[in-house]
Amino acid sequence: MIENPAPIPSSAVPAGAVAWSSGDAAEWARARPPAWARPLWAVLALLGAVGWAIGVEPVPVCGDAAPCGPDWAGMAQVGLAAGCLIWLAAASDLVLVAAPVLGVMVTLSELPGAGASETTANLAVLGALAFGWAGALRRVTGRRRQRELAERAAGGTRHPVPRPLRPLRRGAALLTAGALLCAVSGAAVALGLEGIRADERRAARATAAEGQVLGRHAESVRVRLDGSRAVEVAAGWPEDYPVGGTVTVLEDGEWRRLAAEPYDAFGWQALVLAAGLPGVSLLASGAPGRLPRRRGRRGLARGLPRRRHGHRAGGR
Repeated sequence: MIENPAPIPSSAVPAGAVAWSSGDAAEWARARPPAWARPLWAVLALLGAVGWAIGVEPVPVCGDAAPCGPDWAGMAQVGLAAGCLIWLAAASDLVLVAAPVLGVMVTLSELPGAGASETTANLAVLGALAFGWAGALRRVTGRRRQRELAERAAGGTRHPVPRPLRPLRRGAALLTAGALLCAVSGAAVALGLEGIRADERRAARATAAEGQVLGRHAESVRVRLDGSRAVEVAAGWPEDYPVGGTVTVLEDGEWRRLAAEPYDAFGWQALVLAAGLPGVSLLASGAPGRLPRRRGRRGLARGLPRRRHGHRAGGR
């Protein structure tokens, strides 16, 4: 566990605390990550590669043989891609886990059977992920090295925490908020899955009938069933059903839907991402500081060198 010492006012620096020497400061500065490891370059590379991959990906057409059901794997990829873009700038440690997971998902789900343009775009995504992962690793190791240099310059001494310092609650607040958001995300997953199961149960009881498409509207299609009966059926992608074509309609009393369009949990999936991404980010931000702060409240704080104006401890 890496300790995160709280900065204290110069007037409260304990007697005997070691000050920076010019040699210590120079060595600390040399441990900073190089320019290529700055998050901006990785963010731009990943953003461009993901946008390219989305642009060339063929749009699936809904049909009885290939229904347009909820895509949980796709949601996970979108979430990890968005998370990597955020965490590259704010939480390099998370990138070290998220980038390889996303890379494996892209390799297994996007590359097999893809055309030349999709393959090239997805390889660009994998390259951007590798570049971002390498930069994140360099920032993490650089940060650790800088902290080790600071601790070595301090001689490993410890001093009592000054009484004027109040306990820091930021870690607890971040953990609480993150846990609540992750709970909301988990509930959204459960509700989305329950909606899918309820739709499957209803579809199993329903009667299937083929009909001819009479017209298309913004969110529905008009279908003639039984040769004479015209009904309006909700459709998420009405453009996939040409007028005059044939579709299968499932009916159970007043309930009906197209066989090609099972229950779409998109709303719940959006909530999963909207709550889960910031929730994980807050947990990752709050967790590392809790143990050191508890130690500090018990009366000990690591005696790091006093920082002169203009110096900044730690990397990203």
